[in-house]
Amino acid sequence: MADDDSKPFGETGKQARDWARNFKLKAVGDTLGEWARKVRDYAVEVSESVGVPEAVRDATEQARAMRLAGGAGQARALLRELIDTHKDEPALINALALTAVHERLIDKRAPTGLAVLRELAERLDTKKVAAIHLVEATEALCVADQPEETIEILRRSDRAFERLSSQDLSEARLLEHLLAAAAHRRLGSPDRAIRQVRKAAAALPPSAGEGLRHLTLVIGVDQLLADGRMVEAERWVTTAHQRRLAQARITAAHEHMQRVESGGEHEREAAPEDDTATIDDVGTVHDAASEIDEQLTVLEKALLARVLAARGERTRAAALLEELPSDDAGLDTMLLDARVRVAIAATNGPRARQEALRYLQLNAQDPERLRLWALAELRYSQPAAASGDKLATGPVIDSLLRALELAPAHARAALAQELAHVALRCEVFSEPVHSALAAVRREQRDLVGEELRLHRVRTALQRALREQRGLAGLDPEVAKLFDEAGPPYRLRTQPELAQVLGPDELSPLRDPLRRECLVAAQRELAIAERTMLDGPAHVDAVERALVAALIQDPELTVARQRLAELRRPVVSERLEDLLAAATELLAKLPDEVLGLPIREAPRALEMVIAARERLARPLTIAIMGEFSAGKSTFVNALLGEAVAPMGVLPTTNTINVFRRGTGRGARVHYRDGSISTVAADELDPYLRNLDDAEANRVRHLEIDRVGERMGDAAVVDTPGLNALDEYHEKVARAFIEEADAVVWIFSATQGGTATEAGILSELREGGRKVLGVLNKVDILDSEGDRDELASYLREQLGEVLVEVLPLSASAALTHRTGELKGARPAGDDPFAIIDDALERWFLQHARELKQDLTRRRLREALELAQASVQATVEALEARAAGEELAVALARATAALGKFSEDLHEGLLGLDDLLTREALTIGIVEAGEGMRRKSDEQDGEYLEATLEDAAMRLLQDELGRLTSEHEVLANLLVERLVPWARGYLAGLAARGFARELISTHGRAAKRGEKPLRDALRSGLRPLADDWRVATREQFRELERALARARQRSITAPRAEALRMRTSVLVGFEGLLEVL
Repeated sequence: MADDDSKPFGETGKQARDWARNFKLKAVGDTLGEWARKVRDYAVEVSESVGVPEAVRDATEQARAMRLAGGAGQARALLRELIDTHKDEPALINALALTAVHERLIDKRAPTGLAVLRELAERLDTKKVAAIHLVEATEALCVADQPEETIEILRRSDRAFERLSSQDLSEARLLEHLLAAAAHRRLGSPDRAIRQVRKAAAALPPSAGEGLRHLTLVIGVDQLLADGRMVEAERWVTTAHQRRLAQARITAAHEHMQRVESGGEHEREAAPEDDTATIDDVGTVHDAASEIDEQLTVLEKALLARVLAARGERTRAAALLEELPSDDAGLDTMLLDARVRVAIAATNGPRARQEALRYLQLNAQDPERLRLWALAELRYSQPAAASGDKLATGPVIDSLLRALELAPAHARAALAQELAHVALRCEVFSEPVHSALAAVRREQRDLVGEELRLHRVRTALQRALREQRGLAGLDPEVAKLFDEAGPPYRLRTQPELAQVLGPDELSPLRDPLRRECLVAAQRELAIAERTMLDGPAHVDAVERALVAALIQDPELTVARQRLAELRRPVVSERLEDLLAAATELLAKLPDEVLGLPIREAPRALEMVIAARERLARPLTIAIMGEFSAGKSTFVNALLGEAVAPMGVLPTTNTINVFRRGTGRGARVHYRDGSISTVAADELDPYLRNLDDAEANRVRHLEIDRVGERMGDAAVVDTPGLNALDEYHEKVARAFIEEADAVVWIFSATQGGTATEAGILSELREGGRKVLGVLNKVDILDSEGDRDELASYLREQLGEVLVEVLPLSASAALTHRTGELKGARPAGDDPFAIIDDALERWFLQHARELKQDLTRRRLREALELAQASVQATVEALEARAAGEELAVALARATAALGKFSEDLHEGLLGLDDLLTREALTIGIVEAGEGMRRKSDEQDGEYLEATLEDAAMRLLQDELGRLTSEHEVLANLLVERLVPWARGYLAGLAARGFARELISTHGRAAKRGEKPLRDALRSGLRPLADDWRVATREQFRELERALARARQRSITAPRAEALRMRTSVLVGFEGLLEVL
């Protein structure tokens, strides 16, 4: 003790002398306060030092400095040298206990000699060695993984810690807060964990080394991100960075003053005249002479990158990741963990996969590393899933299962929901997954996330579909979750109360839009599979549910597969069934899909309906030919009675349809849709007296016939196509379209004209059989001329005519009307060869003729509809081929980043406005500083000026942004503008502008520029807050873009897929049968 006079209280005396030596570094008020606190601590230390051997006191002080600086191992070695001689000293035991906690908690290694330490503590009064309780709490947390026990030990020991020396108590409190924060983190109590880690940060001594600072920093960021507080997490990193710089500046200032005092008069003269410094809110000492490296440390960069990635700023996060060391050697676990997390959140799949695998290989049994590896693999597999390739899900699911098995009770619900989410994405419904999730549901009494419920439902549906037992194979409890009235069914949902989902920011549950889409799609998929259990009768309801699922989640491969495999009821080859199926398919087609019309669908439906009517009608034979070819005479001869008017003018000729009836009357169908009747005895006079005006009102005549000839077949007598007006030609072609067969009447006086050849080709291409009749052969000079002309027609038109027969229709009519009058005409019936040909070509094959033409018309209608639907599908696909979400997000992110920086700079630029206003209203004056104190009216004016200028700046920036990125601009108008108004109202309420001028107005003494600079500095917190608030919109921007893409791309893509796999496939099936 003789040498103690020079340093009466060891290290404490040194600290007191250093503080007195550096007195002039502080402003007077701050220094007096700090000095008072130092004097108090000094007095306490004096009292606590009494009775403690010098060797123990010096060793414990040195050990404390080593521990706080990160040298717990050195501290333990120093203290253990004293055990043999001072094992009964409580100060030594407490020091050893604190060292053991540092080793376990901060250095992440098992301390040695714990058994000896406990034995030594048991020999003493436990009230004097309270630090041993910290050892027990640490072992419970880090070894036994019992956070509840840790909290209980800390609670019981809280009063005992008060008996520690002041410096030991400060250190113990710091460790207590860190232990409590970690324990509450594991117990899933975010608010308590954050509160404890904040206390730990406040308790960090200036001399704390990297270990303590890093642990506090990591725990804080980890918990804040787990709780979804991205802005606070960023502030946690930046505040830690600023505090580190502040301490570095203080240290540099101390060292500078020591050099000045020890360097003699020369260095004192070289020192700055104004060596005072000011302390801001975080204790930063601004010293112009200090040169401090203000760059972020490696861990700060890693954690900031993690925060940025969690907030959606992946580009900035990836840029920071590139600045981190790529070699794992020498990097601590906290840095490696942060680097892996950033890689998973911000980089492409291969990079994340590589980082996670290297991290896992360092400890393959760590459940959290297994989980991170699984999430990296999942991210790597996303492009493969989008392209339709099957995911390698086995290892991913196994890793997540293992993480769930090893998780503490409080974490199981979040991990189980994450596992269920991934299992649904990967379509994994294995028994191990089902059992693990079922156990969590029982633990939580079914108060679980929607993914767990959906996985249970889908698992039961998969099993029922495999067993092919229909609804009988479905779990009754699952069946109850669907409304009984269906299809369409509705799956009952359960509201979720959790605000933050998933264990941390990397969880796929934290992507709100992706999760929302997956959950909605899985509900629709479950509804589709439930409907499938009802059998094939409800295929349309299944299709609608599958399309709804794909609209929500375009990457839902199983929905695509089920849609493609959807089997509709097999249509038989019977023509009637084909017509019915085609009618149903076309009737279900909407007029438009997402605003794109299916143009020819209505016309195709009309064609199919007409084809069905054709099949149901009797055989219809159209009599055609040019005007004056003798068609009406031929019709009368064909029917054996003079029912068709002959010798009428071309302008008054009408279209006459002869149908089997009970009388001889007629019905006149007018163009306006009205119908009138004509008695049998008035028909001939009506037709002969028909003038141009009346003929123009008539669409067609339907005339009854009573003869037995031609059976039930209908005969259509058309005027010559060269004698029709435009309207009658259209009607005539409609009747010709309805005809099953055609008899073409050639006139021997004209032969076959070019016009006739063209029309005959059209008829043949339309699938009709055409019988040619060469009429008026009685005017030819000889039988040879008749045969020659008939042969010519066969030669020229043989490809379109089944036969060409010569006839004198007038002679045949005379022959047949003579029979009707009871006379016996001489010779054979001239019309007999025509009757034979009609029977041979038409009447005997009436059914086949009608079916062939009906099939042809049905095919034409289906091909027309198919082409129209194909065009609509291609238009939908073209609409869906928009900008990829990743590209759109990168472009929008860049725009948002530029907007935030421009807004930040603009707000800082308000310094000029405030300077001018302060000078104008006379509060300050250049060269003099503050002229007067601002009053309430000045304050109101300044607040209004600041608010108007800030909102005008925001409006201008949004105006410029609108032309560049409308979705982003709309999002900011919706979310940022209300926030900005509220923020400015809050500033005005506390008199921000007035306070700003009062605080920085003195700078005007040195001129306007110093005043602007000072005001710019004062505006920086405001500008920083606005920049942070803007960048907080990254996640919302991602959601807005995804929603816009869903409207513009996803829905068209799903509809196109539905129409390809259902409508077009339906057309192809019918056409294949035809």
